[in-house]
Amino acid sequence: MLKRIKKHILVLSLIISLGSLLSACKPAEPKLDVNAQKTGFVLTAEVQASMTAAARPTATETPIPEPSATATVLPSNTPILLPTKTTEGTTPATGVDRAQIIAQEPEDNTRFAPGETFTVTWTLENTGTSTWTTQYYIEYASGESLGAEDKVYIWLPVSPETSLALTVNMVAPSTPGNKISYWKMYNASGDAFYDFNITITVGE
Repeated sequence: MLKRIKKHILVLSLIISLGSLLSACKPAEPKLDVNAQKTGFVLTAEVQASMTAAARPTATETPIPEPSATATVLPSNTPILLPTKTTEGTTPATGVDRAQIIAQEPEDNTRFAPGETFTVTWTLENTGTSTWTTQYYIEYASGESLGAEDKVYIWLPVSPETSLALTVNMVAPSTPGNKISYWKMYNASGDAFYDFNITITVGE
């Protein structure tokens, strides 16, 4: 029993000695340098701030382009309409052409000597919807010409519901009897739209 106790004491002593040796061999824990830690923290914060600023996109002002004057280019096949000047008396007729003689001088069946000259005045009223231009005219059509001009033009424009007097110089024929001269009125396109006549008596 005593030997066994001694043996245990020896083992325990060896364990204690071994623990002392291990404790002696363990390196001392380094002391913390508080100032160094503070400096490191500051440098780390500055580096992180620099990296964040570099990664963040910089706000740049985008200039607003000023509107520039642009010319409108028409297609090559677009007609360019220029103002036109209308000359009085050449305007094409529009509407309906109608006429009526409201007065005649001399009256029908007036007697003239053979070869006697006289003047006939017809007062024509525009009873249509078109305006007569100076391209409208009256013209001898058939019967006795009575020495008159073949064609007599309107001498000023005549609007609807107004009238105009036309004068024609004539000569009584040499043979006695009743003589009828037939006339027509034409528009600017040469279309006849009114027939009229005059009758005279030729006697000794």
